[in-house]
Amino acid sequence: MSELPPDLPRLRTLEHWLVLSLDRVRERIADVETREAALRPVRPRPEGPG
Repeated sequence: MSELPPDLPRLRTLEHWLVLSLDRVRERIADVETREAALRPVRPRPEGPG
């Protein structure tokens, strides 16, 4: 027995909700990555062959 609804309208509603949820998760990931990147120390680039 499937846990998913058997009819198309409810499946479409579930799909829509999942897409919106995934978008929110991706936005949160981008926010956290941006914040973490800002906290990382910047290392000076090594100079050319010396």
